[in-house]
Amino acid sequence: MAAKADGRIELEVGDRVVKISNPDRIYFSARGETKLDLARYYLAVADGIVNALYHRPCMLHRFPDGVDGEKVHQKRLPRGAPEWVETVRVHFPRYQRYADELCVSHPADVVWAVQMSTVEFHPWNSRRDDTESPDEWRIDLDPMPEAGYDDVRRVALVVQEVLAELGAVGYPKTSGGKGLHIYVRIPPVHGFADVRRAAWAFAREVERRCAGLVDLTWWRKDRDQASIFVDYNQNARDHTIASAYSVRGTPLGVVSTPVRWDEIADADPRDFTIATVPARFAELGDLHADIDDHPYALDTLLEWAERDERSGKAPAEPTD
Repeated sequence: MAAKADGRIELEVGDRVVKISNPDRIYFSARGETKLDLARYYLAVADGIVNALYHRPCMLHRFPDGVDGEKVHQKRLPRGAPEWVETVRVHFPRYQRYADELCVSHPADVVWAVQMSTVEFHPWNSRRDDTESPDEWRIDLDPMPEAGYDDVRRVALVVQEVLAELGAVGYPKTSGGKGLHIYVRIPPVHGFADVRRAAWAFAREVERRCAGLVDLTWWRKDRDQASIFVDYNQNARDHTIASAYSVRGTPLGVVSTPVRWDEIADADPRDFTIATVPARFAELGDLHADIDDHPYALDTLLEWAERDERSGKAPAEPTD
């Protein structure tokens, strides 16, 4: 690391150099971590964050004045990127527009995004080789306002049970809020609509086994406010959620952190922050490192979807 006369810091990231301006700007007010601290955090978990983002279109959540200030949702790559930063072009049919989104292939890409005030990374569940064919099925356990994390844990046990019966390997992580995400690698042979249908069929099976704790009512205002919503809509096209190892835009700098199944019963999501996750990563490595080794074919879930559709049930249309 080298300091420049204008106050910038130069970070060596592998074979590349990233300049960080305003390195002392406070980004996380609870403990006072700075922009430079954020860059160092992502360097500490570099293998994990690159694995999570690798070759995926990625929306950036930027906080130019720190997380207590305005948040900017940015799909297009910010201007001024070095020539080594890669992008992938995606189409948004509703607006008849295209966007060149960040496409991470190197830790320096992540650190450069931090230089551009990015805190959160929200990737697609498909990759640039075929952006219309997802290779990741996402199970999002989203608690309603009156539900607690203990309720999320109870549903997670049912999710684990159903995945095991299907022969699917799920990779859980905290959401960075009150929920949990479980990722399953899938072959990229289906479009978004079918992956979403499969996710809906899975959610219905979890709902059936959860004795009223899960409510799949589409409109949030109509749901049981003490229930868990298994948000299958996170598998719709252009829907993104924070990646594994992404920091969230909170004063504590909470991190969406991979956990083992046997940790879920005791783990408190608030314990995983930019101050604690680097040591955990140094000890455990990337708990999602081998996710690509365990693809699961969606055939059974699509059969379940067809069964439910024949009985008059069908998922609601995806929303923006």
